[in-house]
Amino acid sequence: MEIPTNRTPTNTKLGNQVIAVYGQAKIGKSTFASQFPNALFAATEPGLNFLEVYQVTINTWGDFRDLCNALAKDPKHVETLVIDTVDLLYAHCEAHVCADNKVTHPSQGNHGLVWSKLKTEFNRVLTKLTMLRTASGEPMGLVMISHDRVVEEDTRTGVKRYSAPDLSNSPRTIVEAKADLLLFADTEQDGSRVFRTTPNDRWRGGDRSGFLSETMPLNYNAIVEAFGKGESNE
Repeated sequence: MEIPTNRTPTNTKLGNQVIAVYGQAKIGKSTFASQFPNALFAATEPGLNFLEVYQVTINTWGDFRDLCNALAKDPKHVETLVIDTVDLLYAHCEAHVCADNKVTHPSQGNHGLVWSKLKTEFNRVLTKLTMLRTASGEPMGLVMISHDRVVEEDTRTGVKRYSAPDLSNSPRTIVEAKADLLLFADTEQDGSRVFRTTPNDRWRGGDRSGFLSETMPLNYNAIVEAFGKGESNE
């Protein structure tokens, strides 16, 4: 292995990023994701009837791994993979790991062994996804969609409650850590739909790019425009 002598250039193209989107049902998460370039939906649940998209039905963890292997071998036209939803994908992963270890729940493993295997398998596959390339050699975009839930966390000053992706702590940490953008789909008092992009006591959020305002319209073109302005200011 040779030590590099040149720095890698920054990649500020929206379609090359890893994005996690979460929020209440029917707020527009799938519609937002469908507008990414040549998006392929790994559909773990129904709900795409009114969207004209490429989609593959995912009923098992094996289905998903087969799809990932196919994309790694020949992505064809696909430029963005959309997991809709990552909540149910994790449930498929859990069922798969439990079956492999002949238990019905990860807690039945000795000394947390099955929990550890589950975390490793989920993280391993998502990590491989973040390294997929399109046919042109660019990083493949990854959009992970999740429902939301209220998390209660004990702190020294009392119980803290905030909205977060509908995953238990371990897989949620994995998803959030991989996301360049963590977007909470929410509504304003006037009923308009928005993305919350920064951390808050009431929700999880994140923006590694620094291009987005704290509150953005829940609109694909608005996010594209913000990225465009960010690129021009660099």
